[in-house]
Amino acid sequence: MSFIQPYITFFTLAFLANSSAFSQAPNTLNIVPNNGFELYAEYPSGWYYVGADFSRTSLYWTSATGASPDLYGPGADIPTEWIKAGFGRIKPFEGKSCAGITVYGCDSGKLHCREYLQVQLTEPLVPGQRYAFSCMLAHLQKSVAVKNLGIWCSDDEIQESHNKPLTAKPDLLLNQLLPSDGRWHKWTGHFTANTAASYLLIGNFFTDDSSYVKLPTRSSLRFGYYYVDDVQLFKIPPILPVPPEDSPLDNFVPRPGEVVTLSRIYFEHDRTDFMPRARIQLDQLLRFLKKHPTMKVEIIGHTDSVGSDSYNQQLSIRRSAAVIAWLVDKGIDRKRLSSSGFGSSVPIATNATSAGRAQNRRVEIKVISL
Repeated sequence: MSFIQPYITFFTLAFLANSSAFSQAPNTLNIVPNNGFELYAEYPSGWYYVGADFSRTSLYWTSATGASPDLYGPGADIPTEWIKAGFGRIKPFEGKSCAGITVYGCDSGKLHCREYLQVQLTEPLVPGQRYAFSCMLAHLQKSVAVKNLGIWCSDDEIQESHNKPLTAKPDLLLNQLLPSDGRWHKWTGHFTANTAASYLLIGNFFTDDSSYVKLPTRSSLRFGYYYVDDVQLFKIPPILPVPPEDSPLDNFVPRPGEVVTLSRIYFEHDRTDFMPRARIQLDQLLRFLKKHPTMKVEIIGHTDSVGSDSYNQQLSIRRSAAVIAWLVDKGIDRKRLSSSGFGSSVPIATNATSAGRAQNRRVEIKVISL
């Protein structure tokens, strides 16, 4: 057993209990969308072997790496060998769905030894604001119990192709070994935001050697696995306001041929559906077009380099068309709008990092005429 000294000292763990920090925020909104994994971008079917499977299926939630979290729902088809190991025996805490992640086992050679749940929050964190976090956890009996589960709030979306651990300093640690009794337990705690992070990730951000673990007493499973449900993140009063989001259109002087970049029109993973936060910049674009009622513009889509060139080309075209459809629905004359897509062929940052790929996923507005 290895051990790392915890640096998050506040935690509360109880079976179906409320924490004092959590109860201080009864009138604030949970900023985790689809917090119980009940909503699907695609109806779940089969099993999940790569991160893209999970990201494509669960609405708003994605896998941060090439490894795939599991989504348990009515359409899940758990392989026989995993059923024998105990997978799927626990029912969701609420509703019909829950998720599951592997959090330990790299040194034992397990494929996909680290899995992470990632979601874009409905609003960015406010630096200096205290937040109350909670989620329901259940340990897969016969697997390794791990004390190092944590949450990490990231400024950028993480999209790594590897299956290895993500190394980051968690904003909150579980810091407790859950009972392995086949029941749901509530993990609660609080932290103060340091940055205006937009993404919440759940998993183990330590190596196997740096994780505090307890080996199972009756099994040969050499990896750790947990079910996750009912993820919540609330502001703890006093409530600090979310600063208004600057618009690149505020100081943009439109001239024929000029281009302005909108990098916060967020789309669902590999889809043309908008994320909740996309509405802010879409509304900014709508106001801009209404301010210049005769202007004609071209909506240009760009992607990162993940995926084939032909697929990204088509995805960028479909996404620019989705922006046009939204604007037309809001009353903008279709004759003022045209669209195109360049896929990943015109990067503005490196595609070697998550932050760079996030910059490359963008929509550009080109002024055609005034």
